[in-house]
Amino acid sequence: MAFEIVWTPRAQKGFEEIVRYLHDNFTEREVEKFLNQADDFFKVLSESPEILQQSAKLKNTRRGPINPLTKVTYRVKPRRKPIQLIDIRSTRKRPFS
Repeated sequence: MAFEIVWTPRAQKGFEEIVRYLHDNFTEREVEKFLNQADDFFKVLSESPEILQQSAKLKNTRRGPINPLTKVTYRVKPRRKPIQLIDIRSTRKRPFS
């Protein structure tokens, strides 16, 4: 059974910033490649939300890479079972900045 994925405003903003950066600095091919990688990742995540490392500090929270240059942080709510994307950011950017 696939889990629902819910985007927080912070995750949406981070994802849009990455796509905008790629549009401004790379070709459409690289943008498409990133969007395909992200789409594939979210499909796998919705089927297996435990795939990434659990946070030592935050309960029910996991984090890890979408690709080598992009990290995602998300929470799985135990009762309702949606996956809440908390943050998506470039690995070159400082955390929660």
